[in-house]
Amino acid sequence: MKSRKRRYIQNTSEDDSDKENDDLRLYLTIAPDEEKEVDYEILDRKYPIKEWKTECLGTKPQTDQAEHLEEINLNVVIRSNGQKRYFSTLMSVLSIFDREDLDAVYQLVMDKFQDEIPESFDRKDWKIVSWKLHSSSGVHTIVTETELVIHMLVEKKYPLRKEVLMQMLKLKLESEEDSTMALELIRFIKKVAYKS
Repeated sequence: MKSRKRRYIQNTSEDDSDKENDDLRLYLTIAPDEEKEVDYEILDRKYPIKEWKTECLGTKPQTDQAEHLEEINLNVVIRSNGQKRYFSTLMSVLSIFDREDLDAVYQLVMDKFQDEIPESFDRKDWKIVSWKLHSSSGVHTIVTETELVIHMLVEKKYPLRKEVLMQMLKLKLESEEDSTMALELIRFIKKVAYKS
C-alpha cells in the first residue's frame, strides 16, 4: 500500500512538472540557426584569451554633412598564441565562442570598465523588440527599439524593471532548441515579473 502511494505521489509530481514545462514552452519560440558558423581551427587547438581591446579603423560621415564624423570601431580578441579575431558586435562573438572564452572576455571587459557607467544606459523607456537565448555561451540578449543591445549571462540577476520583464515574456524567448536552460530562464523571468 505504501509503495503504491509513493508511486502515485511520484507520478503526480512528474505530471505537475510536465504541465509546468508545457506552460513555460508557451513563452518559447524555436528558431534553429542553420547558418551557424563552426570554426574548426579553434576546435583543433584552443589557446586562452589574454587580451580584449577596441581598435579604431577611422571615421566616416555620420550624416550627409561631412562635419559630423562617426568613428568606426572593431573589437579585437587576442589569444595567448598571438592569434587575433576581429568582431564588430558581441552578437557575432556569441555564435563562435564557447562559455570559457566568453567568461574570459567578460572578465577583461569588466576589468577595463569597472568604474565607468555606459553612456545612454537609461532603463526608463526601453521598448523591447527581441529576446534571444544563445545556449552555447549561456547568454540571453534583448534588443530595444532604439537598437540598444543588452547581453546578460543566464545565471546572473539583473536589475530589470517589471515592465521590461513583461515585454520579454510577451515577445517570447527565441532559442535554437527546447532546452532545460531555456525553460529555467523563462521560469526565473516569470517568477520575478509576477512577484508582488
